[in-house]
Amino acid sequence: MSFRDSLNALFGVSLRVIGLIFGMRLIRDTGARMVLPFIPQISAGLGLTIIVFSWLIFIQAMVGMVGPIFGMLSDRYGRRKIMALGLFCQGVGALGLAASRQVWAGLPMLVLGLGLAIFIPVQQAYISDQVAYQKRGRALAAIEFSWALVAILILPVVGWLMARFGWRTPFLALAPFAFLGAILTWWGLPRVEHHTRAGLSWIQVRTVCFRPNVLAAMVVSWLIFVALSSFFSLWGIWLTGDFGLDAAALGLVATAVGITELGGSVSSSLFIDRLGKKRGAGLGLFLATIIFLLLPLSQGRFAWAIGGLVSLGLLLEFTIVSLIPLYSEQAPEARGTVLSLMALGSAMGLAIGPPLTATLWQQFGLAAVSGIAAGCVFVALGIMGKFLREA
Repeated sequence: MSFRDSLNALFGVSLRVIGLIFGMRLIRDTGARMVLPFIPQISAGLGLTIIVFSWLIFIQAMVGMVGPIFGMLSDRYGRRKIMALGLFCQGVGALGLAASRQVWAGLPMLVLGLGLAIFIPVQQAYISDQVAYQKRGRALAAIEFSWALVAILILPVVGWLMARFGWRTPFLALAPFAFLGAILTWWGLPRVEHHTRAGLSWIQVRTVCFRPNVLAAMVVSWLIFVALSSFFSLWGIWLTGDFGLDAAALGLVATAVGITELGGSVSSSLFIDRLGKKRGAGLGLFLATIIFLLLPLSQGRFAWAIGGLVSLGLLLEFTIVSLIPLYSEQAPEARGTVLSLMALGSAMGLAIGPPLTATLWQQFGLAAVSGIAAGCVFVALGIMGKFLREA
């Protein structure tokens, strides 16, 4: 058996598919990650306060509520077309945001948010359709490496571009990559027979959506992403306000966080199939709760603050990646729909996080933000343990 065949057997899917999807995820994740760490710089460039801009982020994330519609469409009409549509919307939104000022930025942010919401669940369903459950955690985690690599390799460049040429430059650079990604997704990925029942009626889809385990999984996703978006929103505002970091320095902090996130993805890829998706995710949630509760002790201590942030990056990434294959088996007959519901939960969490964080930070400080995040993660742990089922 050749080395390529060995890797294909390891992941349960061809390296060509893994490579193409990974490249598309780098583009998508760059669009998702290049806003929250640089909230002070982008809001100032738009002529908005941090709180007003955080509400624009809320509106952007809430557009993810339409995600389940595109999940259903992917179950019926195929994954590649819907993934390509998501990347195209991302390119249009990035160009529009770069051309905007003040509250007019809301419209392109909606388009950008739509693209971000469409792509992820359909991509996860595309991979899940091809990989057996016993290997699915490894394959999905390999794709999720992109999230951390964006922080390690791309966010420092984004910070440098903002500091040198202005906040609009990274968005202008992102757009052509998104358009190219849409083309490659449509024509470069192989056609795959998806394992969902494309003939499900709307009544059957509604029945699936209201299963207790599916609803519980969506709530778990929502709670975790409230904590995650609070984490991402917090450290840019916190480190800028308390330690005076500029955009370039925040990019370097993003690299440190990204390295530990990569460690979380790699750990999930190596161990979660053996450890068990539910057991491993529960461990990550429990430890993340403890770190959130301890985070206020690092206030005024830069080294401790960075240590807490990178620890949270590792634990949250490990948990989120470990949960994806668990989500994918809650209703295999409507996998695209279910994963889109998880994206809906995450979109609602991402929407709430920035304005909640900005308000709590200004009114009560770090302890309030980290306390709310700890509570969300702990409640998610309890719901996951009671309702979510292994395959």
